[in-house]
Amino acid sequence: MHHTVAISDIHLCELEPTAGLWMRYRQAPYSPDGEIAAMLDALRGEIRKGTGGSGGLHTQRDELTLVLNGDIFDLDAPRVIDNESVVHDLPRTAEHAVPAMEAILRDHPVFVAAVGRVVADGHTVVFVAGNHDIQLTLPEVRDAVRRRVVDAALHALAARDGAPAASDARELRAALEARVVFRAWFHRTRDGVIVEHGNQYDSYCSYRYPMAPFGRKRGEIQPTMGSLVSRLLVSRMGYFNPHVDSSFMLSGFGYLAHWARYYLFSGRSLVLAFAVGALRTMLELVRRRDPCRRALRRADLAAAARETGAPFPAVVKHARLFARPAEDCLGRVARELWLDRLGLVLVGLVAALACLWWMPEGLAPAVLLAPTLLVAYECAVPKPTLDAVWQGVNGAARRVARAHRAKAVVFGHTHNPEGSWEDGVFFGNTGSWSAAFEDIACTKPVFEARPLVWLRSEDGAAPDAPLSGGLLMWKDERFQPWRADARPSVPRKAEVAKRPRPALRPQATAAMRG
Repeated sequence: MHHTVAISDIHLCELEPTAGLWMRYRQAPYSPDGEIAAMLDALRGEIRKGTGGSGGLHTQRDELTLVLNGDIFDLDAPRVIDNESVVHDLPRTAEHAVPAMEAILRDHPVFVAAVGRVVADGHTVVFVAGNHDIQLTLPEVRDAVRRRVVDAALHALAARDGAPAASDARELRAALEARVVFRAWFHRTRDGVIVEHGNQYDSYCSYRYPMAPFGRKRGEIQPTMGSLVSRLLVSRMGYFNPHVDSSFMLSGFGYLAHWARYYLFSGRSLVLAFAVGALRTMLELVRRRDPCRRALRRADLAAAARETGAPFPAVVKHARLFARPAEDCLGRVARELWLDRLGLVLVGLVAALACLWWMPEGLAPAVLLAPTLLVAYECAVPKPTLDAVWQGVNGAARRVARAHRAKAVVFGHTHNPEGSWEDGVFFGNTGSWSAAFEDIACTKPVFEARPLVWLRSEDGAAPDAPLSGGLLMWKDERFQPWRADARPSVPRKAEVAKRPRPALRPQATAAMRG
């Protein structure tokens, strides 16, 4: 029997070295490493029970493919330098990505060891790149991750079976390395399951060329709006938890109260962080714009077909579903970052001053000009809700299934766990395992349970092998069927987006969560 198990959106990053409320969600006591390790060890036990043996590199009959479906690592989070978290926008190149990845792996040994034990049992681990760990497309970063996971697997084997003979060590290492697999865009199993992070259907986080997501400089990854917002804006607001929408989806009074409680006497500026971050994000998108080139796109699709084994025509149909990158929709970016409204207010104020200069008696109409323009603009140009963004991502799964004639399509990215069978095809979302808490002090976890997708087929090598399984939850140290009441206990993306908002109330951007 072949088992495909997928989880996503852990957002492992370098640990925050301080112990205060600033970026508490990044501190070691609140990391999900232990919870993930317990789940993976239990998963290995379940597979071993199904096999009826003790496991091992060459004896396993049941085969497990563990898919770590994107945003497992967060390379947009601040770096830790000289025992201090430092926000950055370093070039997205191997030169900077490898040290960052090695630091993350070093800070999360429990996670690395648990993944190593999966590989040591003879199973396969697939790392799918997400929008926050798109650097997994770089060979140097892949080598760094593979090396650490294989080292952990060798350690687990040595603890269980003793150290191998020197003559066998090289062969054993090569066999283990073959079981650590990377996918830049999506993974396709032999039994018809497509697993993909899902950011390609979100304009704020999509890439023109997901297999080689470079801009004009080869080897330097083109930043998305989501990546820029994470680095230039969200990372500077350490009293918000970026993994919990309700922490930053506040009313105007809520933002004022948040500022008074956490920023007033802190020496930090919430308004300046937002204003500078929003402006820099827009400027970077404009400066780095790189129009689509057909030759690169075709080469990218061919590379995807080679890496995944999917037929080229299916890959072409798949790619047609991509959302246009945000750099092609700068008006939408300006609206998402409130730059359009700020510009409109500025125009209104200038016009009002001009009116007062030329017509001093027209004071009342001049004073009302700016707010009138703003209200009219809000009514005429409605802002897309977050709910619409995530529904677009989930809707793409159905079209991906048709493109590949898949028996299951599994996404992540939205942090909203979902699972349903429709006409014999499974559609799922792996939700999130991130450090999400209801409160800044991190005393109340958002998640009552952790989601995973577990699919089974009797013969993994047969394309027509029937699938079973679906969305499960890890709760109380065991696997259980997913229940509706296991959803987060605070409002998430869709729930908050559906609430009516006053026309002029500040909104958090979708890119803050992407």
